[in-house]
Amino acid sequence: MESGGDKHFVGEEISFLAEELIQLSVKSSLVEPTGKSTLICTIWTEKSYNPDSFRAQIKSIWKTKKKFDIQLARQNLFLIVFELDDNLEIVMEGQPWLFRKNLIIFYRLTKPLERS
Repeated sequence: MESGGDKHFVGEEISFLAEELIQLSVKSSLVEPTGKSTLICTIWTEKSYNPDSFRAQIKSIWKTKKKFDIQLARQNLFLIVFELDDNLEIVMEGQPWLFRKNLIIFYRLTKPLERS
């Protein structure tokens, strides 16, 4: 997992791309926020990987003040729930994040998300 700090990934184009990719990943499922600061993410890859490996790498890289929980919502779709809003902001500011040289696409979950 890496953060390149390459700011050309950050912007409206990536925000739109992130929302579109997350919508495609969600399909007909309903994903609801928990009331805590929540991100939904997907890894931009067609290769298979071990979700536990992803979780372990994220937890070892992100140094947060309080714990966060990573839940598998479905294949290649994760919910990341933070105890502190500040920790979510730190993660978002550290983008782009990579897993095995593949971009991790994040979307801030503020309302139930469902593909129409």
